[in-house]
Amino acid sequence: MISEETYWLLVQAVTVLNIVVLSVGFALSLIAVRGFSGAPINRMLKPMPVVFGAFILTNAPVAAFYLFELPYYRAVFSVVFTVAVLAAVVAALQAVYLLTERRDL
Repeated sequence: MISEETYWLLVQAVTVLNIVVLSVGFALSLIAVRGFSGAPINRMLKPMPVVFGAFILTNAPVAAFYLFELPYYRAVFSVVFTVAVLAAVVAALQAVYLLTERRDL
């Protein structure tokens, strides 16, 4: 069985990896939004930078090895995470509308 210290080091390492992957996704989503401006698929892509950015913000304190403490962290975390989930739902609904052709293009 692993020690508690090893466990938290592993959690922090995976969180840092998560932030790196989310940062790449954030950059690619910005490129996609800019590249598909004016296209119908852009309605689905517009919320994606918000999703990636919000998830990066929710992971930042863990990745910083708890070196800083944000005031009202739990409330801020809840709001940012809710914004990310709502933006993902909006993107999914836009994808459904686009794929089912229920909207005029």
